[in-house]
Amino acid sequence: MGIMNKRYQSNARPPILLVHGGAGSYKDNPKMLERKNNSIAEIISEVWPVLLQGESSVKTVCRVVELLEACPDFNAGLGSVIQSDGMARLSASLMDGNKQKFSGVLLATHIIHPSKLAYALQDRDQTVVGPLGVQLLARELGIPPQNPVTPAQATQWISYLEKQKRPSDEHGTVGAVALDQHGCLAAATSTGGSGTNIPERVSDSATVAGNYASKFAAISCTGIGEQIMNDGVAVKLETRVRDGRSVIEASDIMYEEANNRQYRYGWIGVDHKGNWVMYCTTEDMSCGVMSQDMGNKMIFHG
Repeated sequence: MGIMNKRYQSNARPPILLVHGGAGSYKDNPKMLERKNNSIAEIISEVWPVLLQGESSVKTVCRVVELLEACPDFNAGLGSVIQSDGMARLSASLMDGNKQKFSGVLLATHIIHPSKLAYALQDRDQTVVGPLGVQLLARELGIPPQNPVTPAQATQWISYLEKQKRPSDEHGTVGAVALDQHGCLAAATSTGGSGTNIPERVSDSATVAGNYASKFAAISCTGIGEQIMNDGVAVKLETRVRDGRSVIEASDIMYEEANNRQYRYGWIGVDHKGNWVMYCTTEDMSCGVMSQDMGNKMIFHG
């Protein structure tokens, strides 16, 4: 542990958009990291002009995550990993920092875009639902059933059954955080969980440990979900920013704490003053950032 994987900037000019595609190790498949970063670059290029023209942070992060869910290179939406009973179960959450309102869906099956359901729940009083609630909500919204399992994931699952070889962790959770031109923050995170998990294992992505936003900061996490929940990463980072630290200072503390516990995860974050971070204690994390003062040049983690 103790890998120095930090990228950050102070006082960047809004709007600011950060996107991640998962933390883990890509040493056995470096082309996958390159492919994921290329996909992130394409998505930022598509969404950035709209954010620059005044789009809200909430709609921006939702659109980013929806596009990530549609890309089979990521463990979210289409291409989600399969649990030990042969089912893919997806979770996603959204938090509107201006309202400080969290919404999320847990363990969704037969759906590709759980982030759409998390967005729909923002307008309701009951904002977090489980598998049955997800099915009823999807039916209410007219979203037809769709299979999120790709042939590649099915092949990996068969290999696991035959060899009991756990799938690699190069496939990762996706997320986005943004600070818009109106000064509003938002965070969205989506995942297919971790391969070969026991059925209905719950990850951090649809909890405030993995995704959080307020008027002070927006955070999206990726990595080993149980460890992220143990540390309460997203909400703890936000609390430290609320108490007067920058998201960079808060992240330095969290990074040290995670390494001391030999925990493997990462996060992207931005605060209300325009400070942003991309930190991880894993070997790699696919992620990129764009802010108004960068012109047309994106910065990537690796």
